Amino acid sequence: MRAPGLLSLTHEGDYTVVEAKDQHNVYKDYEDVNSGRAYDEDLAIRKALREHYSELNLTVTVAANVPLLAFAANGHASAKLDIEDECIRRFRSYVPGDKRRGVPDRLGEGRTFAKYNFRWGNEYFILYTVAMGYSTYQYILKEPGKGETVLSTNSTTDELVSTIGKWAFPDDDKYIYVYDGYWAKSKALYNEIEKASWKDVILIEGMKKTLTELMHKFFDSGDVYKDLGVPWKRGVIFHGPAGNGKTISIKALMHSLFQRQGFAIPSLYVKSASSTYSIRNVFTMARAMSPCLLIFEDIDTIVIPRTRSYFFNEVDGLENNDGLFMVASTNHLDQLDPGLSSRPSRFDRKYLFPLPDLDERILYCEYWRKKLADKPAIKFPQKLCPAIAGITDDFSFAYLKEAFVATLLVIAGNRSEDADTTGGGDDLDEYELWREIKNQVRLLRDEMQANAEPKCLRHPYHVQEQHPENSMVYGRPRWTGPSNEEGGKSLSFEPAAQMHLGDSNIGASSASWAERDPTIATAGDIPCVRPFEARTTAFPIRPAGHDWMSFMPPISIQNQEARQLHGAQ
Repeated sequence: MRAPGLLSLTHEGDYTVVEAKDQHNVYKDYEDVNSGRAYDEDLAIRKALREHYSELNLTVTVAANVPLLAFAANGHASAKLDIEDECIRRFRSYVPGDKRRGVPDRLGEGRTFAKYNFRWGNEYFILYTVAMGYSTYQYILKEPGKGETVLSTNSTTDELVSTIGKWAFPDDDKYIYVYDGYWAKSKALYNEIEKASWKDVILIEGMKKTLTELMHKFFDSGDVYKDLGVPWKRGVIFHGPAGNGKTISIKALMHSLFQRQGFAIPSLYVKSASSTYSIRNVFTMARAMSPCLLIFEDIDTIVIPRTRSYFFNEVDGLENNDGLFMVASTNHLDQLDPGLSSRPSRFDRKYLFPLPDLDERILYCEYWRKKLADKPAIKFPQKLCPAIAGITDDFSFAYLKEAFVATLLVIAGNRSEDADTTGGGDDLDEYELWREIKNQVRLLRDEMQANAEPKCLRHPYHVQEQHPENSMVYGRPRWTGPSNEEGGKSLSFEPAAQMHLGDSNIGASSASWAERDPTIATAGDIPCVRPFEARTTAFPIRPAGHDWMSFMPPISIQNQEARQLHGAQ
């Protein structure tokens, strides 16, 4: 009996003869389908061009690096589309206009395959452009020069490529290198830095001078570091509450560097780098660009547990970091890894940017007074400066700025011919600016209080393991002692364990929370602050029998929250 195989059918009269083959041949078909040669579109086009233009030299570039058509569009050459001798592959699209700016609707055209007759001065070229993936390849054909062959480089084409490259990437181009997952050149950031100046920064003059001299002396002292045999790298940390001048001071440093060094010392600005791959890219670029100014904005979001060791290795490792001047900023110095904040060989100096005191707030008001000096409609006498400074205690510079901006916007919106804007008396309320800024300060202060950092543990991952000295005790509350003013019992605390809360230190064994702070109530294992104004507070409650890491959604408890929850015992 024959083994089953491929069947061959033939007809003989009333019968069909089935002939079985001894072997299956399916794999051969499979092999034929999957063993084709790899296809390279660029290679195929090069081959075709060499066959059709065998007497010409071929040079290939990409438009992102050598933009020939953009060079021609700016009047430096001419590029005429040739559709008589060659086909074109293109698509048309509708581009909506902008009626507000008077830009009409129009049609756009994209070309994925095209031929151009390109002229540069007295030289003529044949240019093919072909889109492949995310790139546009440019095939430049030119007759060989003296001593050249069709397979050698072409000196005239090389001169064209070099000229276009210098045009596209001028030496005096102004930009900042920015890393946000990848490196990019930012002219927008450069324009912002051009506006920055130390005169716009309300800071102790001695500190301005110290920061500027420290940076400039570093870049001027490469030979000194080498002679002393010490690494030519430095690092400083700007820290303090948000909105007090850290970022504008960094921009002022960059501006002073440009004024003194031009672009001889580039600035590299790191916005985010939350992986070891990104940190590697940052330091690879910095070493290639050194000497340079390397800036880490909010470094506490960059040096995190999964990247800290890698970051330290990049700073301290065997690779050469000569010429790196690092500036890092943070709003939370106490939350930084001690390897950053406490080790001089990485960041040698720390500079505090605290909330402005009374004198600094007066200086800031004077700054705005000078800015508004050419606005006669706004009366801003000198005596308003100490008055405004007096009502803005605990305001950061950012909040002070918002107070002035919001005030001016309200005044501009409410301006009328019969508006009372006259002054001249001792009563400050005669000045519209004073009346309105008091309202804005009150609103901003309410916002500050509403957004104040709560004194309760909101989630276990807020624990700061590197700061064991800042800790609190958590455990089960119990009601003991005499009744309080509201008729309930005082609350004391049974400690269960210690948790770390950054710079909070409000827990103590057997401490009476009601006596320590009447605004504090507790729920479960968590002491929480009851707001002065709001009569409802949300507490995270741990159900009985659940692990500490398990939380139910926050629930609201009214004035008698703790007593109603646990009951008087």
